[in-house]
Amino acid sequence: MKFRAILPAVTLAILVLVAASPLVAQAQESLKVQKLADGVWAAEAAKGANVGWFLLGDGVVAVDSGGDAAMAKDILKQIAETTGNKPVRLLIMTHAHADHSSGARAFVAAGARILCQESIAGQMLAFVTQPTNDPNDPLSGKASIRPVVESISERSIMVDGIHNAQVYYLGAAHSAGDLVVYLSGDKILFSGDLALNGRQPFMQSPDVDPAGWERSLQSLSRVPVDKLVPGHGDIGPTAGIQDSLAYVSRVNALAKKFVDSGTRDDMLDAMIRAPENAIPNVPLSDAHIANLKAAVKAVRDKAAKKATTPAAAAPPAPTPAK
Repeated sequence: MKFRAILPAVTLAILVLVAASPLVAQAQESLKVQKLADGVWAAEAAKGANVGWFLLGDGVVAVDSGGDAAMAKDILKQIAETTGNKPVRLLIMTHAHADHSSGARAFVAAGARILCQESIAGQMLAFVTQPTNDPNDPLSGKASIRPVVESISERSIMVDGIHNAQVYYLGAAHSAGDLVVYLSGDKILFSGDLALNGRQPFMQSPDVDPAGWERSLQSLSRVPVDKLVPGHGDIGPTAGIQDSLAYVSRVNALAKKFVDSGTRDDMLDAMIRAPENAIPNVPLSDAHIANLKAAVKAVRDKAAKKATTPAAAAPPAPTPAK
C-alpha cells in the first residue's frame, strides 16, 4: 500500500457531474442530517451528493464535501453543531466528480487535509490550489493556507479506540479513483457512487470501468453492513448494494453479448430496445440506453487495448543445480 502527502504544485479543474436526490430527517432545509451511531452522522445535501462525518481522535473525519462552496459551508456548520465544534481534520473524497468534490475548498479553508485515491490526487490538488479573485471563495484572502492532499493506492486504516475507519480502493469502477469508507465497529458503509439506494447507477463517466464496478460490488456484498450511506438516495437502507450489483451485472452481460455478436453502433439502439434485452423493472430510459452504450464502448476499448499490449515475457526457467 502506498500512502503519501502531495503538496501544492499544479493547476487543473475537476470534472464530471452526476445528479442529486431527496431524503427525510432534521436540520436546515439545505441539509437533512441523520445520526447513524454514536459519533457518526450522514446527510443529504440540497446540492450535490450525500455526505457524512464521524469523530476520530480529537477531531472529525468528513466524507465528501457537497456540490458547491455554499453547500460545504452549511455542512461544516452542521458538523460543528453535531460534534461540539470539534475541528475537521480530514476530508475523504470518494471520487472527483463535481457533486462530491466541489465543496472541498471550504474544508481546506477550515483546516482539513484531503484524502483521495492516488489516481485523482493531481486533480484534487489542482482544484484546491487554484488562485482566486472571487471574494466569496472560501480560500479568498487565505494565502497562508497550504493545502495538503494525501493519497492512498489500496487502503488506509484509522483507529482511535472507538472508531475503526477503513478506507478502501477496490479498483476502477464508477470512476478511476473510487474510495469506500467502512466503519467496522458500527457496520456503516459510505459507498460513494458505487452503490445507490433507489437510483440507477451512472455508467457514463469517461473513466468508468463497468467490469471493475461489478467486481467492487461483489466484494462489498460480502461485507456486513447495517447502514449504508450511498452517494445518492435514502441513507440507511442497505438494499442499494445488491440492487446496484444486479443492474451493473445485467448491463455488463448485455454489453458483452452485443460486442461478441458484432453489433454495429448503428444497430445498438434497436438491440437495446428489443424485448429479449429488457431488464426487469428497469425503464427503457435515455439514461439506461446511454449506460448500455457506455458499457459496450468500455468492453470494446478493453479488448482493443488487450490486443495491442505485448504479452509479458515468460519468467526465466530455474537454473539446474550443478
